[in-house]
Amino acid sequence: MGRIVVQPPPWSKQNKGDRIPHSDKVDPEDPARSHILLTIHYMEQAGVEIDDRAIEIATKLGRWRSERALEEADVAPGDVPRWKRSGKEIDIDRPSWVYYVRCGHLVKIGTTVDLATRFMAIRPNEVLALEPGSLILEGERHREFSHLRASGEYFHPGADLQKHIETLRRDYGPPQWDGSIVPDGQNWFSDKA
Repeated sequence: MGRIVVQPPPWSKQNKGDRIPHSDKVDPEDPARSHILLTIHYMEQAGVEIDDRAIEIATKLGRWRSERALEEADVAPGDVPRWKRSGKEIDIDRPSWVYYVRCGHLVKIGTTVDLATRFMAIRPNEVLALEPGSLILEGERHREFSHLRASGEYFHPGADLQKHIETLRRDYGPPQWDGSIVPDGQNWFSDKA
């Protein structure tokens, strides 16, 4: 009569001393590990059986999410992360503006549907230009001028950014905005149409 070998159940090999479910299935050196584990967690909550194929899919999704997160601009001090903005800041049904404001020696490129509220929050030294557009256009401008990025939504005023601002001022006119400005006597554009 043959000897019966009892194999331990598969779950007994999981989580040896680790409180994070399925962490033994993800390389601890993977830079996207936290994104992968969160993806696995969401999949499990949705009722997906976590097998080898699910781990493979979660790894691809987690790495993709990690890469997107690295492309996101850092949040500058005093700015609000996109995911924390109020509903009216991301309301796509209302007209929105991509704004170019001077804060000290840097140019902030942002988006809002409510210029007055936004400018009260950031208190720029000068409103340089306004361009009709949404978060999508803002993202395009951030990529276009990424070589001038100082931090987050703040950019050094390089020649191509200055040229773009001058083009906007020519196409849409100089912004007629005096409210919530903190003058510092260094207006880059003194023309008020």
